[in-house]
Amino acid sequence: MPYKNGIVVNVLGNGWAEVVTDKLDACTDCVSAHTCPEDCKNARTVTRVRDEINAEIGDTVSVNISRKSMLKSAAIQYLVPVAFLLAGAGTGTSLAPLLGLGISSAVILFGLAGLCFGYFLIKALSVRLSMENSFFAKIDRILYRASDAASAPSDPISRNGKGHIAELQETASSHPPP
Repeated sequence: MPYKNGIVVNVLGNGWAEVVTDKLDACTDCVSAHTCPEDCKNARTVTRVRDEINAEIGDTVSVNISRKSMLKSAAIQYLVPVAFLLAGAGTGTSLAPLLGLGISSAVILFGLAGLCFGYFLIKALSVRLSMENSFFAKIDRILYRASDAASAPSDPISRNGKGHIAELQETASSHPPP
């Protein structure tokens, strides 16, 4: 994602805001777009972002997340469970004779246990890592102030230009961020 434009629909305080962005640009090249569930077909998405520059409701902003954070997050989410799956399978191989199990059964049993442990570890880490601001997207700059209505486009994330803040806030309330 490095940069994406959106509209601030809610200021949560303590340096947080909710921004509605258009996600159709990410879906246009997707080969599975025609089989997406209904939630995926919504053209807009709500993201909870760090707001260190005091954006206001209605401001058009540029949202940024560093590539380093994206790669670190992906590595944690995908590599940790696989590493524990392999470690569990290796443990199962060595413990099978001691437990009186067949090697295949022990590999499957311990591999699944390792995989589950990896997911629980990620869940525990996610609580700790959620306190680090580097893992969150942040408002990089304000493109248009809501108070400067004459210079701002009617809705920079809408393809037809008919959107407005009330509609975006309704979108935000019906699809709360995780």
